[in-house]
Amino acid sequence: KAITIKPDFAEALMMRGATYLRLGDHGRALNDLDKAINSNPKEVKAYNYRAHCFLALKDNRRAIADFTKVIELNPDYPNAYDSRGQVLFSTGKYHEALPDFDKAIMLNPKFHEAYFRRARADLAIGDTVSAFRDLGHAIRINDRDAQYLNLRGFLYLTMKNLKDAMKDLNKAIRLDPEFDKPYLYRAKIHISEDQMKQACADLHMASGLDNLEAKELIEVYCFNPLEETAK
Repeated sequence: KAITIKPDFAEALMMRGATYLRLGDHGRALNDLDKAINSNPKEVKAYNYRAHCFLALKDNRRAIADFTKVIELNPDYPNAYDSRGQVLFSTGKYHEALPDFDKAIMLNPKFHEAYFRRARADLAIGDTVSAFRDLGHAIRINDRDAQYLNLRGFLYLTMKNLKDAMKDLNKAIRLDPEFDKPYLYRAKIHISEDQMKQACADLHMASGLDNLEAKELIEVYCFNPLEETAK
């Protein structure tokens, strides 16, 4: 109704565009957000919503351009740096993503999601030490996220620190019993300790959650030809 009365009402166009975005109607969302920006080229939120719309349409180039515009208009907005960093990371530009995560964390030192995402970028360039540090920060701020604990558990596993790996993976499973990877990594610990009953139980749990590696490992470690013959 507001737009009917005033067709160039930037804020109303922006909010309707954001609503279409949440409804998954990206064509109408873009149409409204374009109009909002044309009406008010300094409408920061319109650029931000349009960037997320472009992301949904897998148009990373234009998403990055809009997040960059958000940063230009509001350089103290940590989420814009984090979002742009995520897009850069998803396109394999790990070194370019890191400064954006750095800036997001500088602006909001309690931004645990940014610490986690920076940890993944650290790992992608082979910096395990920084990844551990960032995961430690993320977990200290929020110790209820299974993804954080799972990734640190995996890192402990790769370093043969099985005790700390098991501790993190157990907690990740308690927090999110439907998360496949902690079962897989815990199974690998059991395999290394020749605890095959526990390993196969975890592999079957991960397999039931569609983990492909777990399905392959079941064939290697849990296949019993006598049982198959009996069937």
